[in-house]
Parts: sequence; C-alpha cells; structure tokens
Amino acid sequence: MRIQIYGAGMAGSYLYELLSQRGYDVRIYDVRSKPDCRCAWGIAYTEAKELYSKVGVNLDDYVLAKPKEIVINDKIVLRNKNLYIFDRKRLLEDLWKDFELEKGDGDVVVDATGCARAILPKIENDAIYCTVQYIERHNLDENIYVQMRKTGYAWAFPLGDRWHIGAGDLTYERALELIDQLRRVYDIPEVERVCECRAKIRMLPPSKCKPIVHGNVYGVGEAIGCVSGGGEGNAPSLRCAYLFYECLEAGELHDYEKRVLEEFWWIEEEHKFLYAVQNDKKLTALRLLPKVVSIESKRSVHQSVRDIKNLLNLLR
Repeated sequence: MRIQIYGAGMAGSYLYELLSQRGYDVRIYDVRSKPDCRCAWGIAYTEAKELYSKVGVNLDDYVLAKPKEIVINDKIVLRNKNLYIFDRKRLLEDLWKDFELEKGDGDVVVDATGCARAILPKIENDAIYCTVQYIERHNLDENIYVQMRKTGYAWAFPLGDRWHIGAGDLTYERALELIDQLRRVYDIPEVERVCECRAKIRMLPPSKCKPIVHGNVYGVGEAIGCVSGGGEGNAPSLRCAYLFYECLEAGELHDYEKRVLEEFWWIEEEHKFLYAVQNDKKLTALRLLPKVVSIESKRSVHQSVRDIKNLLNLLR
C-alpha cells in the first residue's frame, strides 16, 4: 500500500514518522521548502510528550517556557497547569531532515494541509479566522497575557529571550485592533520586530468539517477541525494523526471518520460554547460551562466555573 501525505506541518510530519518507522511505503509533500514560524507555539504538554515519544522525539528538548499564569483582560488570573511554549519551528525542521518532499499517486491519500484543506472538498460555511503575529524583545514577567473579546483574542507569551505578540479575529483589521488593546492594557510598547507574519486558522469542530473522508482521501489535523475552542491545535492534530495510524494498522480505515468524531467530542463541546458566547445565547453558554471548565482544567489551566462566569461578564 502506498500512502501519500500532503502537508508537512504538525499532523503530517508526525504521521510520516509513525508510518515510515513502521515500514510503510509513505511519501510526504508540502508547498513550502522549509517550515515557517507562523502560529502554534503553545501545546498541551502531557499529551504531546507521550505522543512524540512514540516516534523517538523528546518534547522537552524543544520547550521554551512554562508560563506560571494566564492573565485575561488584566482582570482574571488562571494558574497554568499544562500549557507549554515550545519551539515548533525547530522541531519541524528536525523532523523534515528525515524525508524528501515528493508527491505522487497513493492508494491512500492524507490531507494534512491545515487551513488550506487542499485535497479534500471545500467546507460549506467554513469558519476561517485571521491571525497577525510578531516576535519582539521585551522584559516581562513570564506569563501569558491575553486581551479577549467575543470574536477573538490577542496574546503575549515568552519565547525564551523573546516574546510572541499576536491576535486572531474575524479579519486582519480586527486582529490588529486587539493587538493595540493588548499593548495598552499590559503596557507592552511597540518595538522593533524580530519578524512578523500573517496566517489563518480554521475554527470549526470535526462534525462541521465533513467530509472527513472522501474516496481514498483522509483528512488529518486542522484540515478536519482538530483545534480546541481556545485555538490550540498542536496536541489534537498529533492525536488525530495517531488515530489515523491506529485505524490503518488495524485495517479499519472504514471506521476512521466515526473514530474521529468519538475521539474529539470535547472539541465539539468547546465550539458549541464558543458559538453560544459569540451569538449571545447565554442560557446555552451557562449550560455548557461546567463541561468546558472540566475539559480545560484537565488539558491546560486550573480554572473554575466562577472564573469563566467572570470572563463571560467581561465579554458583554
């Protein structure tokens, strides 16, 4: 069986390692000649470390910081539990050393092209958010600083001796507004940038990203909505890639879509909550609140129902 992977980001490069190390005939292709540094420096550490260990990668070698606290709108302070900042670009560069970019026919084709979703059919009523990102030098306490509104948020987090400043919202203009708010609220001056870029992110759960399977094409990672309601897609994308490998190994690719929807039930709940907040469906948001708090308290940060209720009040 020949397997062709399109997209060598988090999901694609990890899946290539899984398959090639286990003797599969697999190729991988990406439109880029090398990994870029756009987006996605945060990761749910415990899950990602366990998954990377399956391909002989020690995630600790790439950790840049474990921020102590997450400060939201300068009003709410949450204790960080499991959200680490890692050098995603360097990790991908090291993985890319293991393969040559090549494309061709495959008995099985994997679409791991993220937001582009270049191989699977396009999604009707897709939800693509715009991000603006800078890397700058600042002297701040090593926390994650967030300025949030209903449709998006801006962030600042440490990258060793540098800081990542950025925002995601419905348009680039709104993202830039959020970055301006972030600077004012946290007194983060606009300084010379080490680099800057723009990107996009898909904010839909897997159930809204069908088809997940189309003929012999199987979606993996962000291409099929494996991104949390808070925007963290690294660990979910790795988990999705491993799920695909499990189905392939067991000869059960016919069950892959079902398995995806079962595995990522929690993303569905988070996106229902996000939709309710953005559309002023307060009763629905309150009903979903305990479940969302439980999910993220296990995955990333220590929080309570009261914390998120206070946040909802801030977003009015």
